[in-house]
Amino acid sequence: MVATAGCAGLEAPDSGDTLYGPDGEQVTLSMVYATGSPPVTTTMEYIAQRLESLGFDVERNGLPYPDMLAQYAQNSYEGTTALNAGPRDEAVSQEPWDLMGGVGFNAFPRSPTSLRTFWVDVAERAVAQANFFGYNPTEALAPKFERAATTPDDAERRDLLGEVFGVLSRDQPVNFLVFDANIHGFARRVSGLGEPGPSFGYASQGRYFGEEPGVGGTYVSGRSSGAETLNPIRADDTESDARIRLTMDGAYELDNDDEFVPRWFTGYEASEDDTVYEFHIREGLEWGAEFGSMTAEDWVYYITEVHQAEPNWANSLNRAPWFRNGEPIEVTETGERSFEVRLPEPDPFFVLRPALWGAYCLPKGLVAEYREAEDGEGLNRDSGVGELAYTGNLGPYSFERWDRSSVFVASRNPDYYGAGTLFPEGAPFFEERHIQTFGESSTRLSALRAGDIQSTELPPDTVASFEDDADVSVLRTPTAFCNMLAYNQRANGWGELRKPGVRRALSTAVSKPTIAEDVFRGNAAAAYTHQPEYSRWYNDAKVTRYGGPNSSGIGAARETLLTALPEGYEYR
Repeated sequence: MVATAGCAGLEAPDSGDTLYGPDGEQVTLSMVYATGSPPVTTTMEYIAQRLESLGFDVERNGLPYPDMLAQYAQNSYEGTTALNAGPRDEAVSQEPWDLMGGVGFNAFPRSPTSLRTFWVDVAERAVAQANFFGYNPTEALAPKFERAATTPDDAERRDLLGEVFGVLSRDQPVNFLVFDANIHGFARRVSGLGEPGPSFGYASQGRYFGEEPGVGGTYVSGRSSGAETLNPIRADDTESDARIRLTMDGAYELDNDDEFVPRWFTGYEASEDDTVYEFHIREGLEWGAEFGSMTAEDWVYYITEVHQAEPNWANSLNRAPWFRNGEPIEVTETGERSFEVRLPEPDPFFVLRPALWGAYCLPKGLVAEYREAEDGEGLNRDSGVGELAYTGNLGPYSFERWDRSSVFVASRNPDYYGAGTLFPEGAPFFEERHIQTFGESSTRLSALRAGDIQSTELPPDTVASFEDDADVSVLRTPTAFCNMLAYNQRANGWGELRKPGVRRALSTAVSKPTIAEDVFRGNAAAAYTHQPEYSRWYNDAKVTRYGGPNSSGIGAARETLLTALPEGYEYR
């Protein structure tokens, strides 16, 4: 019996019989996975061993995430995006594959109808823009998503989404593995952390050192990766947002209960049918670099001339929320500090979507300089954009310097609009905020132990040692990020993967509780569909738990597999 690499608690079961195909050869599955994450590597090795015990030969290929996407997920077909190759019999990725690990999708428990891009029939190319694995559901999910997105009846919405997640659990288009947790280590002298939850950190502007709020000290957070850009138009990664967010609060936040929390926007009103939303901008918000006060004109111009512009001259990465059925959403000013969003159909989830939740804006005066010439590269190179000079009093800190490979430095903004309104007088309370990038995880964790940094994320296998450290507090927050093993149902994957029964058999062979407990050291929860169990849209009565405590096993998986496979396949 061989222990899985990197995790002594996982052992491969005794090998079973070998599965042969109609050609008389052992059935081989090609597994590709993203390298760089020890939990992912260990999980993929464990899954490979389980499938080998089910009788398959599993060829493993680990490679960097961008390369994996380029070679095995992205492709093109007329009228589609790179991740939806159109008809699954006609378009495939550059390289053939059967199983893909190291991928995961946000479950969007705040606005789950956003998930239709993954799960509606691949033939609905305008919607199924991320269905790169070629899934065709056994029940029509598009109408359920559509009705759930527009009905004003919350009970009906919950029932419809419960049905969707039930179908996904039975179809197993991917093997939903685990929802992991974010594990944070903080120096114990950091106060004002707030309650752990899905929105942990949404009020970090109020953190301070010691027992009472007071200005002083430098707060350094350690990160494993650097940022891509400081241009909010082109920022769609968490590392870039972490730096930008120090200098700008954004439109509004959502708390751990999904309630609207004012920032630049003081509030909103929605029409009874959820088609019209009017947002109100706070007085006293001032741009830097002499661009004046923030007004509704700035927001309407930014939405219509950046996010909705044709062509996408500024290379906006937040376009999708501002279009419906291929048409731009109507946005108009209703006052100096108010504007209206008019939707073509009801959407009770609109405020919970990333269209405006946490959204940034640039002043019209800055954008207009480049808009007429459609000079997106010029705007991107503008020193005011690259150094966040336009941020004025809009965030707790002001840009000082950025070394892409090492550190981002911001200094306390004494003019911060939130001081004395959203947060106590004197906020923010650190003289400087640094975001330090570390090339090695061990160096980053040593810096936390030594007190050189005040916070960082902790790998699961280090948590126990930090919980014993008197100078460090460990906080866990649930995530909506589902780790998955994708099954290729396109023409360049094993053809039998198109059958739900075959996919169920493979999922049954993999113990999700084992992955959650042994690979993630108890810092993850088993996933059985594309929604965490804490979500109000999860209905356990409709979910089938393949790979759960009562289903995973080689014997049960073999029986399911033999039932699903056609004549010509056999064990011997």
